[in-house]
Amino acid sequence: MKSVAAFFDVDNTLIKIKSMFHFYKYWCDLRSALHEYHQFTNLFSHASQQQTSREELNRMYYRQFKGVDIEELNVAGKKWFSQFFSDSSLLINDTIYALNEHKKNGYETVFVSGSMLPLLSPLAEKLEVDTIICTTLLHDNGVLTGYIGSPQIIGEGKKEAVLSYLHQTGIAADNCYSYGDDISDIPMLSIIGNPVCVGGLSPLADYACSKKWNIIN
Repeated sequence: MKSVAAFFDVDNTLIKIKSMFHFYKYWCDLRSALHEYHQFTNLFSHASQQQTSREELNRMYYRQFKGVDIEELNVAGKKWFSQFFSDSSLLINDTIYALNEHKKNGYETVFVSGSMLPLLSPLAEKLEVDTIICTTLLHDNGVLTGYIGSPQIIGEGKKEAVLSYLHQTGIAADNCYSYGDDISDIPMLSIIGNPVCVGGLSPLADYACSKKWNIIN
């Protein structure tokens, strides 16, 4: 087992898009159901304006896949990735460089994302990432229930999941690295010895400056 790990948020940290929403539009388009996409984005926008918690917003998203066969979602995720990630234009070069440097140093590389495995697996394979910590999709005999497992990989849930991973592997948090772009990543970043903020103009960057964390602009 490797003695150091580097933990990466994914959306807006390693890639330039919100994978869940980008994929959902693709998913609805595949099914000739773009009206569902527009209905959901309007509902989601309204809920956001009402200051609905990120955790509940995430649950709202995954309820859209109730009744879907998990294998159908896996296939769609691979096709989506193949179509939109055929080149490197959606990758954030500076954090990809950091990821590759950690790999060269022999560190364990880990995705920590509220997104789902059908979307993250192809990216992890492309980037040769070792481990994925992400939202667990609950299913009954392969058919999605619309519910997700605990902890949610958002905010404090990211912290909980990373601590569990460190406990299981015996890796010391002080030696590790973590990367995130949003203030919701602070719980995860705060428990790791070498936290890095991605993005120079953001509430997280302001917080990172106050804590003297490294910042990737």
